[in-house]
Amino acid sequence: MPRFQELEADWLNHAATPDRLVAKRYGVMQRLGRGSFGCVYLVTDSRAGDGEQLKVLKEIPLGDLRPNETVQASQEAQLLSRLHHPHILRFFHSFLEHDTFCIITEYCQDKDLDYKLGEVRESGRSLSESQVVDWLVQLLLGVHYMHDRRILHRDLKAKNVFLKRNLVKIGDFGVSCLLMGSCDLATTFTGTPYYMSPEVLNHHGYNCKSDIWALGCILYEMCCLSHAFEAPSFLSVVVKIVEGPTPTLPPTFSPDLSSVMQRMLDKQSSSRPRAADVLRSSFIQKNMQLTGPAVRLTEQFSVSPDQSSLAEKHAAQIAQAM
Repeated sequence: MPRFQELEADWLNHAATPDRLVAKRYGVMQRLGRGSFGCVYLVTDSRAGDGEQLKVLKEIPLGDLRPNETVQASQEAQLLSRLHHPHILRFFHSFLEHDTFCIITEYCQDKDLDYKLGEVRESGRSLSESQVVDWLVQLLLGVHYMHDRRILHRDLKAKNVFLKRNLVKIGDFGVSCLLMGSCDLATTFTGTPYYMSPEVLNHHGYNCKSDIWALGCILYEMCCLSHAFEAPSFLSVVVKIVEGPTPTLPPTFSPDLSSVMQRMLDKQSSSRPRAADVLRSSFIQKNMQLTGPAVRLTEQFSVSPDQSSLAEKHAAQIAQAM
């Protein structure tokens, strides 16, 4: 199969013909994958400018969704489309097409972090600490942006982190909750709960620190190329997360990075740092200065009173929709 970059070049030169047209605008070129909620396709946007034609279409069958749930899904999708940050997957818009809920997002030609880590693992290599920290900082910046606007991701995992020319972009947040009437443990999470926090497993609710826990799990995965909490069964993983020791990084990584991860994986959510706290830590600031200008959070992420009020209004609408 051709690489995504090769396919991109062909399609932009009009060497391929769309299989079908969606919403009289999006030409379906290739199925990229299939998830628990539907299929994902690479499409060309006939109304986009040069260099912006390629996008991703998610088609989600409505199935047994009640009409009010469909409306809520559409409302939240529109709210998410207002998020603009270099480390959050651009969410363009959504619409209903026959009996399918469609979401249009940015296209990331380098696939997702889970795929990338699999490639590294199969090659017998590992990621350098500088690469891990670079991606961690980008993830923290994206999570901070969301949390600063009172938006939770709820489903952070390596498969929901996308790569685009070494830029990390967080995607697919809220979609699982968005498409169901409730976010309880039994319906929202399927499979093995590798990224679920102790408070969620104990039915104590999901909060911004639960996103930080998941980010700590991703950090471990980038370093060790395996899940932070591995076990042969769902229940065994749950026991490890709730009662087991906090994992440590191998000696090839610095004690400072291991300390950051362990703070993020503190079993007491109140003791976990916020994304902004980690970004302000001396270890992260030092690494950011080595790779580029240090980020001054108070300037880059300040929110005006009007913006804050609007963000709170949007957050309330999102919570209601979920």
